[in-house]
Amino acid sequence: MKTLWQHENGQLYAIDHDSFGHIIGAVGPIEPDNVRDLPEYRYGRGIIHWLEQAIQRNTLHRVHSHSSMP
Repeated sequence: MKTLWQHENGQLYAIDHDSFGHIIGAVGPIEPDNVRDLPEYRYGRGIIHWLEQAIQRNTLHRVHSHSSMP
């Protein structure tokens, strides 16, 4: 499952995770005005540890629709 997340600094990240919430891969940061369909990105493992820490610190939150963002 691929979802869009936003850091408190405004940067966006696309995260691929399984049904249990374990992150499989990610891509980012993504410019808010240049978000593509999530399946179009090439997901990697390089930033997974950082993303997991940001989620635990509550500095990264899921975005339900990028169309509602500024």
